[in-house]
Formats: sequence, structure tokens, C-alpha cells
Amino acid sequence: MSGTTIRLKGCRKAFSDGTVAAHDLDLTIEAGETLAILGPSGCGKTTTLRLIAGLERPDVGQVFFGDSDVTRLPIERRDVGMVFQNYALFPNLDVAGNIVYGLKVRGVSPTERNKRCLELLELVGLQDHGKRSIHELSGGQRQRVALARALAPRPRVLLLDEPLAALDAQLRERLRSELAQLLRGLGITAVFVTHDQGEAMALGDRI
Repeated sequence: MSGTTIRLKGCRKAFSDGTVAAHDLDLTIEAGETLAILGPSGCGKTTTLRLIAGLERPDVGQVFFGDSDVTRLPIERRDVGMVFQNYALFPNLDVAGNIVYGLKVRGVSPTERNKRCLELLELVGLQDHGKRSIHELSGGQRQRVALARALAPRPRVLLLDEPLAALDAQLRERLRSELAQLLRGLGITAVFVTHDQGEAMALGDRI
């Protein structure tokens, strides 16, 4: 798995109440780099992530993945994986069902889905949890399932929105180092937002 360079050129985003969430933003994220966007609530971190994802479109400016202008492309055509703060897992599906959901939607064969699921379960250390219900998992295990699901389609870019915020302090500390190791091993371009300075320093190649 390898990443792609991301560039935001002069991106501005304002909302209907007049709030300017991103103002003439120029940002380059190198292929394979993990960038941490650090700051307090309301400073525009999540808006920047959503501009990269395609969940928001800049009022002015452009977004590039490599040499391709993706400014007007929706999220489903940008080849990105996303991990949300609340994990957004499907409670009616087991662990394996959650991981392969995106592959199923894309029409990937059952054999290939099963193979990819086993690879990802091993990657995130949940080899024996494929048949488990989401309700049976701890917060840390749910976070890993969300990560595996985001990685299943082999995205060019991985986006993480406060990925450890919902966990208690002790678990957050442990998963922080595990996640840092995993991201470096993958070599994928990753961007995550956080208000936690320690998390930014542990996970980011650059802040």
C-alpha cells in the first residue's frame, strides 16, 4: 500500500452563519507522510479534513491528489478511507461484516473479501474476533475494526478525525503507539486531526 501527495491550493471555506473555517489554506502533504493537524475546537481542523475527503467543497481554491484535481469529486470517487471519532460501525453486522462492507458494495467477490478480511484482522490484532458482535467489543477493539474497515479497499489516503478521543486515558496511551507503528508500516498518506499535543507528537511525522 502506498500513498499519494495531497495539495490544497488557496482553499477557503465559509459557512452560512458567516464563520470562516478555512482561509486561503495552502498545504502539501507528501506521499506516505502522516500529518497531524493540531488545535483547539473550532479552529478548522475537521473542516480541513473534510475538504481533503470531499465531504466539503472549498468556496475558492483547489484540492489535488497527485497531479489530479479532485476539487469537484465526491468522497466515493477520491479513494480515501476515513476513521471517525465515534467509529460509525454497523451494529447489525459482526466484525467481519463491518470490515468487508465497502468491498461488498464495490462488488468484490466473496473469496477476495474473505481473504482481505483475514489479512486486516491480523493487521489490527483481532484474528479471533471476526464473528463477534460489535456490542461485545471494547472501545479499543471497535477503534481497530473502524481502522480495518477504512483500510479494506486499499485507499490512497487515510483520514482520521480525533481517532482516540472516545477512549479512556490508559487505553489511548497504548493504542497511540500501536497506531503510530501501524501507519509507518503501511506507508500510506495519512492525515489526522487532534486537540491532544501528545497524540500529535506520537503519531505525526509532521505537525
